[in-house]
Amino acid sequence: MPSEVSMSGAVHDREPTVEELKQELADAREQQAVTAEILQVISSSPTDLQRVFAEIAASAARLCDAYDVVIFQLHGDNLRLVAHHGPIPTDSTLALTRALSITRAVLDRRTIQVADLQAETEEYPESSDVARRLDFRTALSVPLIRVGEAIGVINIRRTEVRPFTDRQIELLKSFAHQAVIAIENTRLFEAEQASKRELQESLEYQTAIADVLNVISRSPNEMQPVLNAIIATAGMLCEADYAHCRLERDGRYHVMARHALNPNEVENIPGMPVVADRSSVTGKVLSECRTIHVPDILADPEDTYAVNMGVPARTILGVPLVRNDKVIGVIVLFRRTVRPFTQRQIDLVTTFADQAVIAIENTRLFEEVQARNRDLTALGEVGRAVSSTLDLKVVLKTIVDRAVELSGTDSGSIFYYRGSRFELGETTGLNEEVVARFGRLDIAAGQTGLGEAIARRQPLQVPDIFERPSNPLRDAAIEAGLRAGLIVPLLGSEGPLGALVLQRRRPGEFPAAVVSLMQSFADQSAIALENARLFNEIAQKSRELEIASQHKSQFVANMSHELRTPLAAILGYAELMQEGFYEPLGQKSLDALTRIRSNGKHLLGLINTVLDIAKIESGQFTLNMAEYAIESVVETVRSATESLAQNKKLALKTEVAKSLPVGVGDEQRLTQVLLNLVGNAIKFTDAGEVRVIAKAVNGHFAVSVADTGPGIPEEHQSRIFDQFHQVDSSNTKAKGGTGLGLAIAKQIVEMHGGRIWVESTLGKGSTFQMELPTHPQFHKRAP
Repeated sequence: MPSEVSMSGAVHDREPTVEELKQELADAREQQAVTAEILQVISSSPTDLQRVFAEIAASAARLCDAYDVVIFQLHGDNLRLVAHHGPIPTDSTLALTRALSITRAVLDRRTIQVADLQAETEEYPESSDVARRLDFRTALSVPLIRVGEAIGVINIRRTEVRPFTDRQIELLKSFAHQAVIAIENTRLFEAEQASKRELQESLEYQTAIADVLNVISRSPNEMQPVLNAIIATAGMLCEADYAHCRLERDGRYHVMARHALNPNEVENIPGMPVVADRSSVTGKVLSECRTIHVPDILADPEDTYAVNMGVPARTILGVPLVRNDKVIGVIVLFRRTVRPFTQRQIDLVTTFADQAVIAIENTRLFEEVQARNRDLTALGEVGRAVSSTLDLKVVLKTIVDRAVELSGTDSGSIFYYRGSRFELGETTGLNEEVVARFGRLDIAAGQTGLGEAIARRQPLQVPDIFERPSNPLRDAAIEAGLRAGLIVPLLGSEGPLGALVLQRRRPGEFPAAVVSLMQSFADQSAIALENARLFNEIAQKSRELEIASQHKSQFVANMSHELRTPLAAILGYAELMQEGFYEPLGQKSLDALTRIRSNGKHLLGLINTVLDIAKIESGQFTLNMAEYAIESVVETVRSATESLAQNKKLALKTEVAKSLPVGVGDEQRLTQVLLNLVGNAIKFTDAGEVRVIAKAVNGHFAVSVADTGPGIPEEHQSRIFDQFHQVDSSNTKAKGGTGLGLAIAKQIVEMHGGRIWVESTLGKGSTFQMELPTHPQFHKRAP
């Protein structure tokens, strides 16, 4: 490793020899190759843990120079042997005890190395006894840790007293981690496979249910096709040899649908009518109104029906068909052999029983359900139109079209409420001439049914327009051949918005169901109108905020320029006075001028920062692209901040790779970025060091600034580059700052086509990193 040089230039460690470096490189390459091989085995054998463990054991023995390797996995309160490489005999199962070093590593969840187990008679009495009996000395145990819990252990042994090195210990920990990965992969793979099997079964069940529902929808007033589909599907999915459905008729329950796994055996299914009694499983289901599952019918002394009738079955499942707490039928599944049905199969048949009841009810409820479905479909379509677009005309046209279609009327219109008057909006069913005539009308709210409906805040029926008082809208409707109308007010949160009007050419009342449905349509229309109003308000506010933001940015830029002019004069005069240009001054005056200049420079820096932000927001922030050396940028920043680090007794270290390419960018701005990062690191670090590293990777400069400061909480790391954002802590407040430096740094880096981010752990310091393309293809202005 390269030696580190402190600011004083002293070397802290010796340079390794070439042979040592070669050996270290060779060891690292071998370790990487072995790790890659093990990971390849893990990825190629997600369920073959034995192969993975064997590979890990062999590799651990070779790379750690061990005489013997064993791997145990935790099962309950015992460790079970899963891999063994070497000649030392070992038990296949170990109880968790503190007398064994290998099991104590699991109990304590820590690595344990014992230089000579034969000598550890007090600390590890059982291990010491085994070591003497099997003639081994040094042992190293590394637990397998998953989510803070030990799930196994790797143990390596030597026959001589020769402790394993730190590098070998770390290597064995790496093998332990890979073993955990393999175990977790296997667990996840098996869970995934189980989930897939369950999902596949659920998909089959759902598909079957959907198919039955499809039959129900295709045969809304026919019961038989649905019962046939239900019994056939239930029989196949539940792997029943026979299945049938019985329905009540004249106090007895008759077979209405049947299915056999072998179609030639359909006639073997019992077909005699049964009654609700306890002589059979079917009778008990009917009499007790509950599902009954009998694993072996021959073991049921009450089932005389099956024995007497010679039912070719051993396992029987019966599920009742219940409507309004009354049993109206039963589904029965038979298996020739003793093979109980699973709970999921029982649940599936229960679902099919419910669907059978639905099919039976459909005979009575078909028309009502169809009408309701049409209403719900229309409301769904209208709801989707309202939620999917802000085009008010499209939404209202959809509402009017569907309202006319479902109400059975001849025409429909939306009228907008404009203060005390109405204006025609979207229409359907009216010819262009009538629409034009309605559009030219001056419709006062107080003279029409529109105003009356809004005043009453409820739908208004007009069975016969001829009976209404004369007004321009009524007269135009009569001229167009319209006789009856339904007016539904559109009411918003801030008052009336308009009305939905449906019209017929024949007189008469509108059904209550139509009025209720049109009220729902009116509510949807009101939502659309409210959405349009709110959208327009938001758009207007956005435009106003954008203009205000532009004015603010321009004001800040102008004020920054105005502040810099007198401040520059103040600093200039202070410098002249301090240098004795006007007359010699006393020490107190000189000290005061020093403070004036220091605070003035600080204020100038703040003004420059605010000016940069103003330029960014106004789109005037640009880069001066030219060739630069990243080494020069790092050296400039080091020279500028060295005294700050010395004042805080911090080590400021820089590591710049050799032979770096020449970059293209704005060197002054990049220096500003790095100066901000290093300055912040020094500011917030009270002890330790600040380290700057620069190198080139894949056509990019990789620059990092690491410190040993307090670190940044995780919840602040994603927002640390936002304008004015500072970590809310007493330490941050004491250090000061505007919270703008990192925001400017992020903008500069991104304008170079790069990126900047932070990695930090509380109490362990922070590392700010940035990537900069050495030759960016383009740069852009700040947005």
